[in-house]
Amino acid sequence: MQFLHKFTFLLSALIIVCSFIQFLAFDRFFLANTNSLLLATNEKAANNVGEQLLAYFKDTENSLKMIAEDPEIRNNQELLDKINKVIHEVNVILILDKQGNVSLASQLKKASGLNVSQRDYFQQSIQGETYISGVYTSAQGRDVVAIATPIIENGMVVGAVVGTVWLHENNLAMMFDNKSFGRNGYIAITDQRGIIVYHSDQERIGRRGGIVDNLQGLTGSLIMKDHSGIEHYVGYSKVPELDWHVIVSTPTAELSRLRSMMLYEILMVSLLAILLVIIIGNYTLRRYMKPLQKLIEAFSFVKKGKYKKIASYGYDTEFDEMIQVYNDTITKLEEVHIGLKGAADIDGLTGAYNRRSFDELLELIKVELQSGSLDTLGIMLLDLDDFKRQNDTGGHLAGDDILKEFTAIAQAVVGARSIFRFGGDEFAIILRNIPDVTFIAYAEEIRLQCAKRLIDCTVSIGIATYPKNAESIDELLNFADRALYISKDTKNKVTEYPANS
Repeated sequence: MQFLHKFTFLLSALIIVCSFIQFLAFDRFFLANTNSLLLATNEKAANNVGEQLLAYFKDTENSLKMIAEDPEIRNNQELLDKINKVIHEVNVILILDKQGNVSLASQLKKASGLNVSQRDYFQQSIQGETYISGVYTSAQGRDVVAIATPIIENGMVVGAVVGTVWLHENNLAMMFDNKSFGRNGYIAITDQRGIIVYHSDQERIGRRGGIVDNLQGLTGSLIMKDHSGIEHYVGYSKVPELDWHVIVSTPTAELSRLRSMMLYEILMVSLLAILLVIIIGNYTLRRYMKPLQKLIEAFSFVKKGKYKKIASYGYDTEFDEMIQVYNDTITKLEEVHIGLKGAADIDGLTGAYNRRSFDELLELIKVELQSGSLDTLGIMLLDLDDFKRQNDTGGHLAGDDILKEFTAIAQAVVGARSIFRFGGDEFAIILRNIPDVTFIAYAEEIRLQCAKRLIDCTVSIGIATYPKNAESIDELLNFADRALYISKDTKNKVTEYPANS
């Protein structure tokens, strides 16, 4: 008993000393460097946002170039409207002739006869360059940004394709509205003239941001006051390709309040923890030393792969229940261990996950859908075209090689953890939380690679996505199977549900 008292006293003293050291270290070392830490964090965040912004415009530019290269789209109103619905980055697409007249426009009913020859984006694009404008006011009175790319035929510029982004009603705002930098922190994006392209306070969009005048170099951070006179930690990054600035700002007052709160919380939690440890430690050492030792010995056997039960008698009532739970767990572990010997998650031929793994994932996804933890979900069903003929003529070894090569292609596009083999030449791919456009692009990439690399085989693909097509996993599988059935009619095709058969 004397030993237990000494041990409890030493343990309590050690906790007190450690808590005191932790308190001092946090206050003097961590909080003393908070300014530089938060400035560096905001600067890094600004760099990351800048990269996202550039990628956003690169995607938009590539989409507009595709339209510029396709005369069928440029001369078909219905087709242009459909393309615009797929290109979520822009709100309106304009087709201009060499004089700046609008020959075709998506989503605008009164664009005919409109001339934009005086706009800087048209003047730049007619010179053969893709150009991203600064903020300007459109004919409809909106604050917009335009991306223009030239239409080139026979080596000559004959017009331009222009995509306009409505700054108050576009995915550009959606990219950043869900990002938080403290309770009152914000992201701001300004164009080459310092006009605000994006701000969490939409009333600031279209106005000049005075903070830009104080920014030097491509990237950096500083403490300064914003337009309302409130001091902020400011991290910024200049996107050279756009000549725009990305600014991430957090109020300094918020951090001061947080610092005081954290210090008080650490002090109170430390005191409470010390008190609880002293009480619980003393009680535990007195009452449970012997049964705990028994449990430790038993767990050491489990670590070695041996399942040893503990005799459940001679202990207090509380510990009798604990030992019974342990013994029940050992029994279940033995049963699971035996069952797992005959089970495998990986298909032995292709290295893809098998149907058993697929079914387990579906059960997990059902739970995630019910809890609302999934934003998007895509299911892709794939079937190799002419595989049976190739397997019959070339032999099973040749067929096996085709299955392995197909699996390698799919894994290279979507990753090894996302592809499952149902059996034979049927596969499935499941991807969480990616845009529908990206999911379809993955399917097209797999189809193209298979057409190039597989011997006398192609792949047909059916796609269904949540929440666009259905709310349940069973419906998604059914719809993806219907889309696959349509693809199999012509083979070497990707079909997204719903589709015209």
